[in-house]
Amino acid sequence: MLPEHKGKAIFLLITCTLIWGTSFILIKQGLKVFAPEELGAIRVAAAATVLFPAAMLKVRSLQRKNLGKLLLAGLMGTFIPAFLFAIAQTQLDSSIAGILNTLTPIFTMLIGAALFQQRFRPSSSASGPLLL
Repeated sequence: MLPEHKGKAIFLLITCTLIWGTSFILIKQGLKVFAPEELGAIRVAAAATVLFPAAMLKVRSLQRKNLGKLLLAGLMGTFIPAFLFAIAQTQLDSSIAGILNTLTPIFTMLIGAALFQQRFRPSSSASGPLLL
């Protein structure tokens, strides 16, 4: 990263950290008022509300053959985890839930390798692993 963008990068890192980390505390606080299923539904509805405008801009460019993959990605990436995290936090601390959630990229790679025959090799850059 270029030196002139260092301050912006640090700001974005801190912002993302606060958003990511506080979500598990907010789930725990939400469970004081809502049932896990209600909290999961609220999280999904909030995500849908925020993403709806962007989705409407891209809906015409979707190909029919990709709709199943898109549905699967939405279910596995947003819908199911919203409910499972709320249910899990009835038994786990927020910190443990946050730590487990950091394993998501690793599990994504493992699922990609197992189900979609994706091969990965280490990258020397900070942009992550390269798909082969």
